[in-house]
Amino acid sequence: MADAAGVSRSTAARSLGNYGTVDPALRARVLQVARTLGYRRNALASSVSSGRSCTIGVVISDVEDPHFARAVRGIIDAARDRGFDVILANTDEKLQAERAAVKVFLDKRVDGFIVSPSSGMISTHLDEILQMPRPLVLIDRFLPAPDSDWVGADDYASTCAVIERLAGEGHRRIDLVAATSRSVDEIEQGISQPISPIAQRIQALRDATAALGVRYRLHTGAMSRDSTRQVVRAALDAPDPPTALLASYSEIALTAFQELQQRGLSVPGDLSLVSLDDAQWMTVSSPAISAVQRPSYEMGVRAAEVLLARLAGDGPTGRRHTLPNLIIDRESIGAPRATAESSNP
Repeated sequence: MADAAGVSRSTAARSLGNYGTVDPALRARVLQVARTLGYRRNALASSVSSGRSCTIGVVISDVEDPHFARAVRGIIDAARDRGFDVILANTDEKLQAERAAVKVFLDKRVDGFIVSPSSGMISTHLDEILQMPRPLVLIDRFLPAPDSDWVGADDYASTCAVIERLAGEGHRRIDLVAATSRSVDEIEQGISQPISPIAQRIQALRDATAALGVRYRLHTGAMSRDSTRQVVRAALDAPDPPTALLASYSEIALTAFQELQQRGLSVPGDLSLVSLDDAQWMTVSSPAISAVQRPSYEMGVRAAEVLLARLAGDGPTGRRHTLPNLIIDRESIGAPRATAESSNP
């Protein structure tokens, strides 16, 4: 291989292993010769000689979630462009499964980690990654510790903007249905913290409604379709039901929309509905559902870029890498019925 490319064995090894310093023209020549000769890199031997496995361990809470599926695609595309492979683990939002995945990836000596934490508080197993040391990038969900990079979206700003939009239509009672097992009392008293995207949305709900003179009510426990339906029914059956309903995730919005249809309630005539997480079905429903579109794919690309930059010994100076959300105003926001009727002669 080295003779065919006209380079030394060490230069060929660095070029094929994607480590060390090699002139770009020489690297390109070595790779071209490798393709011509049908060369396949011995990953085990390369990892021994370079100290790198050229693999990234990705731990995701739910790979069936469209948001995380798009993020993983972004990670894989960005990693592949740099010659890295991705090993994926799914935790089903279970902390024990997350700990087990981290241990397996550490044993396999992956070069770095991208993790979507299943807990908003516990991170001792993630500290082990940094002690190895291995670079760690948290994606979507932020933790106060460990001292690692985080790539996510500005859910606080987008939620505030949605509430301002609803208040501008005249809404004075807005409810949020959240996918967290934490009770409302625990959250309101600061006893327990949900995962950071939901925590941001709840904080935005508090701050924006207080600033605008709007009442709010928080509903938690929407962890499955059945439990979500019960939570939505409780909100709608309250003595003072909301005129606008926010869903923290697209599956909650779908269940809420189905419940409203079964009750014969119109959107937005009887109730405005907004999802803080966009999905394809919202563009074909009648009416189309207004939503917050999160930069899922871009989030994955950025997480991989930050991780690979850390592996190369450089990268951004900051640790928090925030991407903007996009608010898609479709057809499910309108004035409350009382306001709409009073404005008509």
